[in-house]
Amino acid sequence: MTKGFTLIEVLIYSALVTIILSFSLIVTYQFIEFNDRGKHLRELADNQKFLEQKIYWALQSVSAINSPVAGATSTALSVNKVGYGSNPIVINFSDGAARLSRGGGVYQPVNNDLVLVQDLSFHQFTFSGVPAIKIMGTLYDAFTSTTAAIDTTILTR
Repeated sequence: MTKGFTLIEVLIYSALVTIILSFSLIVTYQFIEFNDRGKHLRELADNQKFLEQKIYWALQSVSAINSPVAGATSTALSVNKVGYGSNPIVINFSDGAARLSRGGGVYQPVNNDLVLVQDLSFHQFTFSGVPAIKIMGTLYDAFTSTTAAIDTTILTR
């Protein structure tokens, strides 16, 4: 009597090992993809928050709103701040980037290369006698095909 496996047993065990390995690889790939997706979603949220904070900073202690004019909408926001030596502060949108310039200097991007700004606009109006700016825009992450909307109003006191 010989000891060992028959051909049928070897084939069955090989199939079981193949199924278990395939399932393990699929689950591992999904974990990696889920982790990458989470990183990109956090990056999108961080870029949105940073852009909103820069706009909020620019609109604090404003002495003059140069653009947009009252009642108008523009893709550029230009303001002068009280006691700030690098006036005007300009925030605009060009080629997928929100950009900031101080004192007429070089524009610096506000978002990073992982997130594109699809649109950004500013509308000036008066709320209870106080100038206000409504900011509307959309940020886009190509990796996850996800967008984040900016839709906020800031009073300029």
